[in-house]
Amino acid sequence: MTDRLIRLMRIITLVQAKPGILARELAERCGNSERTIYRDMDALSAMHIPITHMGHGKGYAFIGNFALYPLDWSEEEEEAFSQLRSIMAEIKPLLPPGFEDAYEKVMAADYKQKAEREETMERTKKEAGPNWTENSRSQGDQPLFLTDILDAVMKQRSIQADYSENAYEEKGIRIDPYCLVPLENRFHLIGFCHRFGIIRTFHINGFSSVNPLDRWFSKDQFDLQSFMEQKWSLEQDSLQVEFRVKFSQRMMERLKQEEMFVKPSRVDRQNRSLHFKVAVEQDIGFVHWIMKYKEEAEIMEPLYYRDVLKQQLEKWLSLYK
Repeated sequence: MTDRLIRLMRIITLVQAKPGILARELAERCGNSERTIYRDMDALSAMHIPITHMGHGKGYAFIGNFALYPLDWSEEEEEAFSQLRSIMAEIKPLLPPGFEDAYEKVMAADYKQKAEREETMERTKKEAGPNWTENSRSQGDQPLFLTDILDAVMKQRSIQADYSENAYEEKGIRIDPYCLVPLENRFHLIGFCHRFGIIRTFHINGFSSVNPLDRWFSKDQFDLQSFMEQKWSLEQDSLQVEFRVKFSQRMMERLKQEEMFVKPSRVDRQNRSLHFKVAVEQDIGFVHWIMKYKEEAEIMEPLYYRDVLKQQLEKWLSLYK
């Protein structure tokens, strides 16, 4: 059993060090047969280690950005592993050379990971202001969700959540949480929404449930500054999106009597356009409001949202072909 445990740890290290490594090479490096390696891969899969075979001749690699460090284990698993220290002297004759040193490195990595998490949480609190906890609670925020989301951001794990903004409710949406943005004592989550296939911003107060998933994701291509500046046209020190919407002449007159999603920041009657400043966490709700006017309303800016609507319309059109 001890030999197999060591071999499994060795396989994880080799796959991490050399993505695409073949079963043949793993067998040579571990001193076993390929058939044994295949059985070991089944065992790792049963333990939810995200190693995948990329196809004939392409070998094994981790899914997403998974790595042996940071360690991704539960408190119960951590406690069980730490108990080895108390019996190390008794089982030392049964252990291969170097195991004790490897054990100390794993425990040191765990300590470092804990320290980094505490430092990140403290930094986040400091950025959000001294009264972030009290203000969050007064707005109905639940610290449990903040902790779960921050943990998912750090581990690059997807979450499944129930979320609402204004009167628009979404159940069971899957989100890849990229980062938390603190602003004016409130937290905003920026992440990839699998339901709409876009990057969105969610305010923490809008979550009514958050559940971590056993799904890893990569955010290597995500650039926060570029996202905020280029796609959202955000003003400096602001988390608002400035929309420019063109309406038909008939609708321009009708809107005078209607209750709008938000009050326009500017009216351009010559070009039949209204400008709206919308909080980033309300962007999807605003787009849904615009969609109810059908062909009598057209989003002109930002271009990013034109593309989102275009993709949605193309999906609908494909259903009727």
